[in-house]
Amino acid sequence: MGKVAEKDLNMPVYVAEIAGRAIAAFDAADDTEAADVRLTDRAFRRDLIVLQNEGRALWDGVSQIGMRNASPEEAERWRSGMLADGKDRFVFLVPVVDPSDRDDDHDDDDGGD
Repeated sequence: MGKVAEKDLNMPVYVAEIAGRAIAAFDAADDTEAADVRLTDRAFRRDLIVLQNEGRALWDGVSQIGMRNASPEEAERWRSGMLADGKDRFVFLVPVVDPSDRDDDHDDDDGGD
């Protein structure tokens, strides 16, 4: 996506919730785009299934994903995340781990013998 445009940082910010838990903040032009485009985004839904928090997937693939307006603090976290990364429209509000990124090859990555 490249650098974030200033106009994008001024769009409304929403939060995706699963089981009453705020999972990710994202921007959208309006409620319709937020619900019909962002929450149904295939890459986002894949991330929710793959990424983990506390050893568990963020989403089970069937539970409802709710949406609400972001609080001022959540909106600021989204803006900070977009400025730092700028590659995705979603900023996770919980710590996440991608289990596919784990280094399980048991080699010595520090270059020593």
